Amino acid sequence: MFLKRLKLTNYRKFSAEQNVVEFISSKIVKKQEDENAEETVTTEETKEVSGKIGEIDVASDTTLIIGKNNAGKTTIITALDNLINHSNAFGANDFNYRYLQEYLNDYDVNNPPASAPYIEFKITIELEEDSSDRISNLIPFMLVEDIDDSELDICIRYEVGDLVFFQSEMKESFSEGKDKNAFAKFLDLLQNMDYTLNYYDKNLNRIDADFRLSNLMELQCIKANHLKNDHCLTDAFNKIINYRYDHVFQKEKRKITKELEQINSDLTQNISKNHTDVIRNVLKTLVSMERMGVDLSADITFDKLMKDLIKYEYIEDNTNIPEDQFGLGYTNLVMIIATIMDYMERYPDSSFNSKINLISIEEPETFMHPQMQELFIKNINEAIRVLLSSKDKDVNSQIIITTHSSHILNSKIHSTNTFNNICYLHEKKSNASVTNLCNKIVMPNESEDEESESFRFLKKHIKYKVSELFFSEAAIFVEGFAEDMIIPYYIEKREGLCKHFVSVFNINGAHGFLYKRLIEALGIPVLIITDLDIERKEESEEGTEEDRKSATIYQQISCLDDRKTTNATIIDLYGKADISAIPNHIEKNNLYLAYQGKINGYYATSFEEAFILTNYDNALANELLKELKPQIYKSIVGENPEHPEHEKNKENSYKWQRKLEKSKGEFASKLLYKIVNEELEENLPQLPQYISDGLDWLEEKLGGN
Repeated sequence: MFLKRLKLTNYRKFSAEQNVVEFISSKIVKKQEDENAEETVTTEETKEVSGKIGEIDVASDTTLIIGKNNAGKTTIITALDNLINHSNAFGANDFNYRYLQEYLNDYDVNNPPASAPYIEFKITIELEEDSSDRISNLIPFMLVEDIDDSELDICIRYEVGDLVFFQSEMKESFSEGKDKNAFAKFLDLLQNMDYTLNYYDKNLNRIDADFRLSNLMELQCIKANHLKNDHCLTDAFNKIINYRYDHVFQKEKRKITKELEQINSDLTQNISKNHTDVIRNVLKTLVSMERMGVDLSADITFDKLMKDLIKYEYIEDNTNIPEDQFGLGYTNLVMIIATIMDYMERYPDSSFNSKINLISIEEPETFMHPQMQELFIKNINEAIRVLLSSKDKDVNSQIIITTHSSHILNSKIHSTNTFNNICYLHEKKSNASVTNLCNKIVMPNESEDEESESFRFLKKHIKYKVSELFFSEAAIFVEGFAEDMIIPYYIEKREGLCKHFVSVFNINGAHGFLYKRLIEALGIPVLIITDLDIERKEESEEGTEEDRKSATIYQQISCLDDRKTTNATIIDLYGKADISAIPNHIEKNNLYLAYQGKINGYYATSFEEAFILTNYDNALANELLKELKPQIYKSIVGENPEHPEHEKNKENSYKWQRKLEKSKGEFASKLLYKIVNEELEENLPQLPQYISDGLDWLEEKLGGN
């Protein structure tokens, strides 16, 4: 059996919607018995067979809970920890305040609600087939209709103990209405209530049996930033060594203890002979101590020996290093592994489980550099493999990792080649919102399979930068190098955007549609900036072939009648390639698709062309064009430096685009250099309108100023 899901209602940041966390049935390792082993094998052979272990794959068997700071990741683990280990830790401050505000707003003295405010946790247990797990602890929650069901629900409510008293207090407090201090008064009232933690079956029938969740589940929490002092590793390893002596090496411990008794006896005799009488004589000289004495003896115990006499040091290049001089990142990693070692030692050797075992690791990236974060899951995987290589036991535990590290997310996705078992948290209407990701949810097309070319592209592209998307407040997908370089500068100029974490991703072409379903699942506002990519055709059938070719190459487009786009993202979101009547932009829920419209009389088909049409007479833009293509610039605006015909830039915007085709990187880098070093704000070029409108939308979605 395992924890399949947890639903948190009215608890802290969690409300009554999108509040379900899904978990994977993690089995760290299952013993692999050799089916072909002979019944009569030697002792050494038996040891070799029992030492074999199944394939360990921590990445696949881990539930990863991700999200930016204050998204609610720690709240999930805190809820489990309190329910299992600290059931008296809940308090009135754990209520979701927006829920309380709604409760108070709806409260009517003449028609009070039937129930007081409550916090609810619904735990779903999956009962696996062919399992040797004991389910006696679940019997109180089993109903007749559950006989053939593989799932079992346990409902836990933190609620007011005396409902009658609560209702009378509410009536007395608000009989004359609610003033501006009503909510503060309501909170005070709740703080003074007595609460109980009650268990219910799925039909909300209260379970009166003396049941505690700790009877069914165990949780080992490995907290973030748990390096409390310079000797934390000593404490961790002492705990492991003591446990091993108590449960594995009892014979050796008894021998050491017996030797310590003899050492204590010898030391006591020596102390008594050489020191006790001297101290007694000193005490006799004190009037008030005439009737007092002293007896000195040695007291070396096994625990004291382990704690004070064992020295822990790292070895690096054959040099011993004190533990307090080692890097924090490595120390943090070793501390995590030490805690897992302790857990493994304590894990029961029996072939059955009567409890669900959980291990939570909170923000393991603390103090770790990016490369170590990327390898974190692999390191844990290898550590567990080594720990269990000589143990004759099953370890059937669920691992939960909370993180805001894009590197650990990358490691999870690419070591498993899947988006499964990733719980994504974000804020929605000021509450925590849960999205349980899986391949089917993020698949570019529901009808595709996991081997499709588009899905392989999505997984591959996620690896390089887009994993930051999961930790952003908003995102902008751009098509080219120029937008990727320039747009962040203009974001910094906007007060409504610069204070938010807005990520800009270059998706290298018109691939925005591949992210459509992932964007929907994440729920954050996403602006996709792409090119109109107008399909071009010959405009004239008259004149020479050279004339027709020239007209086709540099033809300006001033009308979209009978025009089509080749842009896959526009076709996907607009629903067709014909753009004769295409709107200025396309908006769908949390997605805004921006592309070039008509600018100063012409339709551009790239950022560079749109930039030139927008800033055809801007001094800085003209200076840039002149530097990049001096001869082309002269042929377009004329050779008179005092009276350049900047209007000609508009009429030749598509020609500029073609001439800059192989210089886009240089165009972007030189443009950025010039605008960053421009001292006069009025001289700065403007962003094309379609991008500016998209940024306005993004700013509005993020709450404006």
